[in-house]
Amino acid sequence: MVRTGLVATILGLLGGFLGVWLGLTFLGGGVAGEENFHDLVHEELVLTPGQENAISMLEREFALQRDNDEVRMSDARHALAIALLRDQALSADVTRAAAELHQAMGDLQLETLSHILAMRAELDPDQRAAFDRHLAQAFDVAD
Repeated sequence: MVRTGLVATILGLLGGFLGVWLGLTFLGGGVAGEENFHDLVHEELVLTPGQENAISMLEREFALQRDNDEVRMSDARHALAIALLRDQALSADVTRAAAELHQAMGDLQLETLSHILAMRAELDPDQRAAFDRHLAQAFDVAD
């Protein structure tokens, strides 16, 4: 009976981490609508050449940060799986690997928010107003 509970717990943890990973990978890098902000900035706002250059630089820098965090998440998921399969208990190694995965996911989320705000800082007041409306919608905040 204990073994069944342990297996269910391990599968639940792995399923949860898989769900978070899939969400981060396929739904915008960890922040709701992050990809849509790029669409908004590049397709709906009329940017000056200076704004285009500045935002392009921000996007290149963010892509590097995101790639690093994705490697960290992959490594942490791997370490978590190894520890779970080896220990078959909520051991110190399992707890440590889970914490490392959460830290990498949290870092990516904060870096994504920072990136969104850095893009916003490059906009003029009218562009910011449109951006902010889109941001409010992405986070389900009523205007």
